[in-house]
Amino acid sequence: MAKVESSCSQNPESYDIWESGFRNYIYKNVREINDKKSFPLIPSRVMDITRSDQRWLQHVNYQYMALELILSGALEFRTEHETVVAEAGMLYVVAKGSNVRIVHSGKCHYHKLTILISGSCLDSITSALGFNSDCLLKLSEPGKVEQMIREIEKGIIERKSPEYLSVRCYELLLHLKGYLQPEPQELRPALDWIAKNPTRKIYVPELARKCGLSETTLRRKFNELFGMSPAQYMIKQRLTLGRDLLKGKSSIKEISAICGFSSSLHFAVTYKKFYGESPSCTRKKIT
Repeated sequence: MAKVESSCSQNPESYDIWESGFRNYIYKNVREINDKKSFPLIPSRVMDITRSDQRWLQHVNYQYMALELILSGALEFRTEHETVVAEAGMLYVVAKGSNVRIVHSGKCHYHKLTILISGSCLDSITSALGFNSDCLLKLSEPGKVEQMIREIEKGIIERKSPEYLSVRCYELLLHLKGYLQPEPQELRPALDWIAKNPTRKIYVPELARKCGLSETTLRRKFNELFGMSPAQYMIKQRLTLGRDLLKGKSSIKEISAICGFSSSLHFAVTYKKFYGESPSCTRKKIT
């Protein structure tokens, strides 16, 4: 594995890591604009990427804001706190300063459209719009988002003015803001507890007390925000942990115990129901 510093980086602490030093795009449109700091937002590059291998990319202290629109296939975005799978019709926001690893998820090829945004007001604009941390957006109109990115790409190719490109970027971020879920502040104590205790048995009354809510309200809010009950949410966290552990050398029996399942059979059945394949199949693909 080789570390390759981004060619555009102005910060020695910000870099990309590419497995085996591999770096290749199907095509790339780059617009080098002098004095980028003069413009509130500016697209640094737009990339249309199709890949089928298992190589990964990791951003460290990322210098841009990246919008990763999945057109087909699936990608995993792994941060310190969680792993999320972005499928076709979803968009993953990589916030400036983020540390995230991007990994191909599945056997088929993936196709994604990526736009990198910088600018003098990037920090203040993204903070005001709610994009100051990584997030996954489930788009109801992915075609519209793709069209907006393609228009910016066309503007780069046709060498439109930086003012024009800046406005198009702002319109794109405003559109995406509509997909943001409100921050679940009332559930934060419960979510923090689950994150720190992924293998402990969940007691809804205890979580409700931590949040100062009734059990009924807690269940309703979990369902509204995540589409699942507190218990189902906990199981998802355990399975995410299990999926990460499958990349190591621990046996499936050991992983089952680490993730709080009563047996390897219980783990395998639950895992297959959630991911659509057995833990053994996942291990063969990712190791």
